[in-house]
Amino acid sequence: MKSRSTGFLALAEELQSYILSLLPYRDILRCTTVCRTLRQTYMSSSELQYITELGGQQLLPVSDTDLDNHTSISKRLQLLRDKAHAWFKFDIHSFENVSIPEQYHDAKTSLADRHLCLFNEDEQSAKIFPILPKPSQQRIERDWPSGSLCSIPNADSIEVFMDPAQNLIAIACMIADETLEMDDERLYIDLGTLDGDGGVHPEAAGKTLFLSGLPRCEDGLYTIENWKLEGLGRHIAFRRSLLVHEGGYKFGEEIWFMQIWDWQHSTTSSCVLSDTIINPEVGESLDFCFLGNDRLLIVSKDLKLYSIEDLSQAPQLLACFLMPVSVTGIQCLLPMDDIAHSSQLQMQAQRTMWTSDPENRILSLITRTRDATNSLAFIISTRIFFDPQAGVSDRMAGIPWEHWGPLNARIFVHNWRCRVGVSGNRVLQAFPTMDMTLVEEYPNYLLHMMDFSPLAVERRQGLGIVVREPSTIEIPELEETLTTSLPYVEVVSDRIFGVDQVMDIWVDKDRNLFAQVEYRGIR
Repeated sequence: MKSRSTGFLALAEELQSYILSLLPYRDILRCTTVCRTLRQTYMSSSELQYITELGGQQLLPVSDTDLDNHTSISKRLQLLRDKAHAWFKFDIHSFENVSIPEQYHDAKTSLADRHLCLFNEDEQSAKIFPILPKPSQQRIERDWPSGSLCSIPNADSIEVFMDPAQNLIAIACMIADETLEMDDERLYIDLGTLDGDGGVHPEAAGKTLFLSGLPRCEDGLYTIENWKLEGLGRHIAFRRSLLVHEGGYKFGEEIWFMQIWDWQHSTTSSCVLSDTIINPEVGESLDFCFLGNDRLLIVSKDLKLYSIEDLSQAPQLLACFLMPVSVTGIQCLLPMDDIAHSSQLQMQAQRTMWTSDPENRILSLITRTRDATNSLAFIISTRIFFDPQAGVSDRMAGIPWEHWGPLNARIFVHNWRCRVGVSGNRVLQAFPTMDMTLVEEYPNYLLHMMDFSPLAVERRQGLGIVVREPSTIEIPELEETLTTSLPYVEVVSDRIFGVDQVMDIWVDKDRNLFAQVEYRGIR
């Protein structure tokens, strides 16, 4: 006589499915290995399979959307699996040329929400236009001719940030008036709409963000200033650095300052960080990036992780991750334009049913050691910045590289002339076809597409190669070696590119294309 199931297994299949749906996706998969009944419950439930597929692809669901109301769970599951299978159909020969006006040849360029954003500080001009847009996507195309960026007379724009998903442009301006004694009075950040006529952004607390507490160097000292303006969701951050010396070519210190605003709720802010770097190199010795809506990473000689959940106070230090070598010339690459965050959630939800998880992405740090001829590309999984076992929740003073780096990173030698493309868990990098010590100054390159998501490693299915074994690089200047072992799938192009063809490349997160910029003599 067959025994009757009791307890959880005696429940109706619909109730079992509902209870399992409350678990993390890994626990759901573990339950399916316990017995045939739970396995059958899982195989009969599109919702449970959808949850585990989202988790496996390291995505977050976007709920309460129009798409949800018209798309069944089974259809969403199929769309999600098609997204994963797109990697199997990846074609590294597929690329698009993007023509850029000659006046923006040396401009700051960035890619956001499938729009190319350009800013020429010398000519005080800017431009935005769509590349590879989705059929249903809002397209913004606009030029700001010379002198039209700043709304106040006698002011120059020094930095521009554009966010097409929020129809936002933020412009850091400096008033050319030496009678103003305090830099707080000379610097401000203007907010507007990308497709507007200079009015106030409908979601902004006001037209202008005001700075406070900017540091100054002593009179008579020579300084070089550099800036960075960045945003994510409701946050906008402005960093100012002063490189100071008394003469000659060696800088004595770098004084840096950063202020963060919730631009939707206030035009002022008490969320301020500042510090001094002794004996910096010429060039960027500091950079930063947002890690989702509540964390900020300051990248310098170490990686300092801060909480910015409460903008009424200074950012709170969560952890300090020690780098294995002393570095300079830092560039931080962590595109977040596909993250659904509070202010643009509804806008983005109209286009998608899921969004990338900021806790499971790839951060690329382009840097170099002192006196080095080539740069280093640190490819780091952001999961380490959310892992309590790494010491984040304990606010450890310094987490040694050996405790966090080797298993969560890869390090590659990088040519400083080439751009690294990053999107989600994918990295597109150009590698020379021959040993750099054996070729001329401008070698040819092959493109390597690397996918660091665990799902790609697990589901390779014949495309590319899975790299699990550790890799070691030598740093001759320091007589050191560094070994890392973050697994990834790699596909290498068989097409050879010149250095001028790989100076500006971007990865598209959905279509597996990259954009190759061509500068033409057009205005």
